[in-house]
Amino acid sequence: MVKNTLWFLLIFFGFMACQERPTFPVNPTISLNEFYFKKVQNLSLDSLVIKIKFEDGDGNLGLDATDTYPPYHLLDVIIVDGDTLRYGDNDTLPDYNCVDYEIIRKESSVNGSLVVTADTIYVIRNSDHFNFFLDFLIKEDDGSFRVFNPALELNCAPPYHGRYFVLNTTRDIRPLTGELQYGLMSGFRLLFRNDIIKLRIQIQDRALNKSNIIETEEFSINDIIREPS
Repeated sequence: MVKNTLWFLLIFFGFMACQERPTFPVNPTISLNEFYFKKVQNLSLDSLVIKIKFEDGDGNLGLDATDTYPPYHLLDVIIVDGDTLRYGDNDTLPDYNCVDYEIIRKESSVNGSLVVTADTIYVIRNSDHFNFFLDFLIKEDDGSFRVFNPALELNCAPPYHGRYFVLNTTRDIRPLTGELQYGLMSGFRLLFRNDIIKLRIQIQDRALNKSNIIETEEFSINDIIREPS
């Protein structure tokens, strides 16, 4: 499995002039500043860096680490007759995969011995757990693009989405503008060495208002990747 490591850097300008504030829509607006891939020194990994500019009219951008309760929770568990819905409970459930199921392990003591059991329960993933959405689009032979799904194509690897932190710490209503820098490390050259791809990016605010969607030009990673400094 290829593991992903991500980070966020923020260049936050604010542009809150006391005499005259700009007016932006309450839905965030983003534009691409730049993106690049770079080889990681002494590792068979690559670093992806994406820089986007943003504008938001009411300043409610970002999530805290404690924002794990609805509507920002990770997943929903289905309860039927007071119990979780498990893999194989009925014929309407999908075949096992890493998106629709979660393996829950339990430890108990039986006659002084540790016993570990596992249940495979049906879940519904909550996309609103994230506020930065990144998809890799792979070009097909007919010229169309399909979304690359790490969970299904990389043995349950995590998605490329992430969460950026709260930008307006005072939580007052005010316009914000600045730049977000998103970083992600993975084996991109290995994954997409023969592919033509694009990146698709979108962000979301605390009220679950989504921004416009932006896409990069199509490219080959081997043609644009940078050597380590």
